[in-house]
Amino acid sequence: MTTEPSSEPTPRPARSKGLLWAVVLLVLAAAGLLWGASALSWVGQQYRTPFGTQVAAGITGEDLRPELVPMALASLAAVAAVLATGGWLRRVIGALIALAGVLLAWRVYQQFSSGWFAHGTAGGVPPGSTPIGAASSQPFGPLLMAAGALLLFAAGVVVAFRAGRMPAMGAKYSAPGVAKQKSHDPDRQMWNDLDAGRDPTDDQDR
Repeated sequence: MTTEPSSEPTPRPARSKGLLWAVVLLVLAAAGLLWGASALSWVGQQYRTPFGTQVAAGITGEDLRPELVPMALASLAAVAAVLATGGWLRRVIGALIALAGVLLAWRVYQQFSSGWFAHGTAGGVPPGSTPIGAASSQPFGPLLMAAGALLLFAAGVVVAFRAGRMPAMGAKYSAPGVAKQKSHDPDRQMWNDLDAGRDPTDDQDR
């Protein structure tokens, strides 16, 4: 009498909380860099006021790139979205984060190629003041913006392609090795099996 070998379910890759928190830190760092870029002066300019005095003023990143603060806030919202979602929805969010990084990098390129010192108006200058000499570019703000864009792109790519390796932090998340209690409701049990990576039609897994 021969018996057919029982087919063992293919083990799912272990979910890594470290990978999830690495993505969270990347996005938080990107938000901080974008916020810092908005506050820094990108352009320095000397002005002669109508009273005959000279004042130095700067044009901040928020003046030149108004999208910096909204993108920093959106990055913070993306952290919550990544933590709360899973599966294909998390992959979509990762793709959106990566797209945001690409768009910001493109804006940095446009700013450099068009000469960012040629646009924008310095704040705190008395009306009627005239610029003296050429404006001086200060690259630290644009560099912070570029670094933030790179971090967003990297985090988005990781989320989009490694979403299945990261645990969901919602109510249904349980630590690896801790089995969920079986439900007396067949429909609820089916969803529990799917969430745990088991085939709900396989009695051996049940």
